[in-house]
Amino acid sequence: MRLEHRWVIVILLCTLTGVAQQPATDKNSDVPTDKPAATGTVTGRVFLNDTKAPARKATVSLQSVTALLADAPPDHGQGQADGEVSIAMETNFDGSFSFSHVAAGSYYVIASYPGYISPYLALSLAEGRSVYGDWQPLGQSQKAAKELVLKTMPRIEVQASQPVSVDVSLERGAAVSGNVSYDDGSAAAGLEVNLLARLLQNGKETWAQLKPAPNFRFEVKTDDRGNYRITGLPSRKYIVQVTLDLMRTITYTSAHSTSTSSRGGSNALTIYSGSTPRLKDAASFTTLAEECTGEDIRIPLSKLHTITGNIVSAHDGHVINAGQIYLYRTDDHSFAGAVNLSEDSPEFTFNFIYEGEYLLTSPMSADVDYDLMPQQPGSSPSPPQYDSHPRHLYGSASKPLHVDGDMDGVTIAVPEPTAKEAQVFKDALQREEQQNQSPTPSSATPQ
Repeated sequence: MRLEHRWVIVILLCTLTGVAQQPATDKNSDVPTDKPAATGTVTGRVFLNDTKAPARKATVSLQSVTALLADAPPDHGQGQADGEVSIAMETNFDGSFSFSHVAAGSYYVIASYPGYISPYLALSLAEGRSVYGDWQPLGQSQKAAKELVLKTMPRIEVQASQPVSVDVSLERGAAVSGNVSYDDGSAAAGLEVNLLARLLQNGKETWAQLKPAPNFRFEVKTDDRGNYRITGLPSRKYIVQVTLDLMRTITYTSAHSTSTSSRGGSNALTIYSGSTPRLKDAASFTTLAEECTGEDIRIPLSKLHTITGNIVSAHDGHVINAGQIYLYRTDDHSFAGAVNLSEDSPEFTFNFIYEGEYLLTSPMSADVDYDLMPQQPGSSPSPPQYDSHPRHLYGSASKPLHVDGDMDGVTIAVPEPTAKEAQVFKDALQREEQQNQSPTPSSATPQ
């Protein structure tokens, strides 16, 4: 069993709420009536506003007005009101679509097509919610922006046995394109490129990565020449973000299964518009209904360095073989990387750290004995599994670092734990022991 499962305990509390609808019954009988639900038909066509051509194989959705107006946390069906559903289909080659057996009610008709502004994206920008962070109710300015978007979307009323016809026109969006390369001149192929948009959140302007929208990708990969292109953008201020994930992942593949093992922690290199690793120094740009070309990014490999070292005991200086190390930028306390020591090596390594001032922090570490668990005969290849036995816990420590080149042999000395830290460690081990015990009373181990 890995160390992190033993002495770092995370408890997730999930509450699932279901609402069941009972069949309608006659007032004078307990026998359910089988009256068919009232439905109608919705037909129409989708056009491209700039060319007047049909939008072939566009995605068309009927979204319940109640669901789209709902301002509910994401765990409520991703914004869907209880009991409400949306339906979607692709248009024909003449841009036409036809929905039959549509339940009576009020709907927005939403169409999406590559290169054109998705109403879902426009709503996401108006609401200003990021993929990260806790859900918050919309503020007054966000509600007003959302209402303006909703007014541009076709709205229909479906009644029993009544056909409804509606046409939808799509507006072409802006596009941003550029090239990503390393400062030695080579192309940066296969890297993830995202857009950050300038949003109003909780009354403050901020940069945020948006929620995905149907037929719109906020992230693309650079091609073999390092080129990228993102389309369908509403007019707004943006920043390009390029991410190089440096997590070490080992894949085990057999004829019957595939498994992966990630080691070392999170150490991702992020570069923003203007070829800077700092968001505050990024060069933003504003899109209109046009092509924004030349948004190139150069990754400064020559200014990126490697930091290696060990956690050691402040008492006697011996190397500690399990723990966590975090790296933060000193000026704004922003996250720069994290490393988990593993059974393979007690040494930590941070790759591609930009020059500057940092704070190296170890929140918790321990001396641990590792026992390699034997693999079952005939089983598929899988990552090695260890049974870990923590012997001694250490307290937290921090150390400033000035990075202007590669650094080897860095040490961070950790003290004996405080009474509170020791108790947290003891409680975590005790809870895990209880979870690992057999449910039968005879197998219980006295504490």
